[in-house]
Amino acid sequence: MIMKNEKITITILSLLLFMFFNGYHVLGQCTGGASGGPLNPVPATTTRTMTIPAGSAFYTFTVTGPCIPQYMFSLCAADGGSASFDSQITIMDNTGAAVAGGYNDDFCGTQSKVTWTPPSAGVYRVRVNLYNCVNTTASCVLAYQTVSSTTNTAEYVIIGSATTSGSCINVTPNLTSQRGCSWDINSTLNFLLPFSYDFNVNLGASDAGADGMAFVIQNDPQGRCECGSVGGGMGAGGITNSLIIEIDTYINYEDRDDFVSPLIGCTGTEDPDHLDIWLNGSVNPDLDANCNAVAAGERVVPNAIRLQNPPGTNYNIENGVNHILKISWTPGAPGTLRARVLNAAQTTTYGTISTTLNPLTVFGTNTPFFGFTASTGGLSNSQSFCNPPILLPVEITGFEAVCSDGRTKVEWASASERNNKYFILEKSTDAIQFTEVYRTDGLAHSVSKQVYTYWDQPANDDVYYYRLKYVSYNGQEQVYQTIKADQACFGKETNVLIYPNPADNNLNIKITGKTNDQSINIELKNEVGITILKDTMYSGSFTIPTHTLKNGFYLLQIISNGFSVTKKVVIQH
Repeated sequence: MIMKNEKITITILSLLLFMFFNGYHVLGQCTGGASGGPLNPVPATTTRTMTIPAGSAFYTFTVTGPCIPQYMFSLCAADGGSASFDSQITIMDNTGAAVAGGYNDDFCGTQSKVTWTPPSAGVYRVRVNLYNCVNTTASCVLAYQTVSSTTNTAEYVIIGSATTSGSCINVTPNLTSQRGCSWDINSTLNFLLPFSYDFNVNLGASDAGADGMAFVIQNDPQGRCECGSVGGGMGAGGITNSLIIEIDTYINYEDRDDFVSPLIGCTGTEDPDHLDIWLNGSVNPDLDANCNAVAAGERVVPNAIRLQNPPGTNYNIENGVNHILKISWTPGAPGTLRARVLNAAQTTTYGTISTTLNPLTVFGTNTPFFGFTASTGGLSNSQSFCNPPILLPVEITGFEAVCSDGRTKVEWASASERNNKYFILEKSTDAIQFTEVYRTDGLAHSVSKQVYTYWDQPANDDVYYYRLKYVSYNGQEQVYQTIKADQACFGKETNVLIYPNPADNNLNIKITGKTNDQSINIELKNEVGITILKDTMYSGSFTIPTHTLKNGFYLLQIISNGFSVTKKVVIQH
């Protein structure tokens, strides 16, 4: 006698054998097939449809990185597709091996809509069948789209609300509850070398808007595919292995203990636009839940920095005007990272903030990713940025100006060059007004050390400043650095160095190349020629106290047997 359970088992086995010998698959996948060409139109973030004729062809599509979207393929009417019962979708790699999908015995069942994330970039195939992999007796309409807020362009990975406009990115539109991120797709920052880059930023035109933008340096596991939290998180909240430089245009409650002024603090009413620095995706942490106290670990830098112009007056950066965010790095143990906000002409600085760090400790690498994030909450602003026209084309490993035989030897070296048409060397007596003195060809492509030298014959009465620029083949130029010659070079035997200039509390004089028995007379005159100090120096060094002198220009005369030098100096407190 056959028991009831045995009857059920025999019935199931019989059904499976029937389906097997008649070519049916149970949640199976097809392989191979003939090429029908690429999916047309190509998959996009909006739904596309393509009529698939009867047959056994596959259709190709290309997955690009670095941020790989999710793909949806559907035969369901609700998605724009159309098919009979017993539909089958198979995703294959470019060798024809099945990687996703399967057979479904009901119209618009589980396998009639396949959502799938490719494991890597490359070419893949999609194949649609009815009944089984061989018997394809009817056409159908396949609906498909990419399910992702990430877009890869030639220059950026843009995420969320961010949109591209040439080489610029609008990170948030003037709408509430927006979040955008944008990462440079071609470059990383190199913390092994000094750098200074100027980014154009625009924080919108609504002074009642929010929330601000952040320049983010990061090595998050998601890399260029990462985007942080909204509102006060500025799109940077939660991004790990990161340093965040925020231009904050809205004071949240947890912002208020970042300032020392009682007008901003917990009971204050001021709401200044400001700069601040945060680590590891923790934006404005309030670890003690107490605005009147600062718990350990809440602060990266001592205080947030108000944007001001003139000093003492809060500056509204949400004025619709483009500004410069200058990010610079000086290597060391630890090194120093500095951020400044300036006007577009770089003649006015609204705020400067800096911190010291070990990049390996913060990022886990010396070459992290970088980009901008921004967000809005209940208030809004259009917030955008543009990368500098030349980003990381030349890695400078040294730039110096030293005296040698009465001349100034200016020398610099590059570790690598890309798209570099030529260098321009400029010279100045005040570090403000510069004049070109030398131009030399660069290299379109180089990964080896190159050394450039210029011999300058300076006048007798000045210490000179030198500025290096490099210019790309499309005519864009970038200032690398300004340096000062180590001393005034006016003769083979006697050299005079006056520093700092401008001076604040003290003006130092150092003379080399003289005999020990020489006495040197020093005379300081104001700008109308009145002598305000006379003295004699007997050693190679001398210091003039300047803390009581008024700001302005002065003439310093140094007289000895065999030489006389007059120097222009500036006192600036």
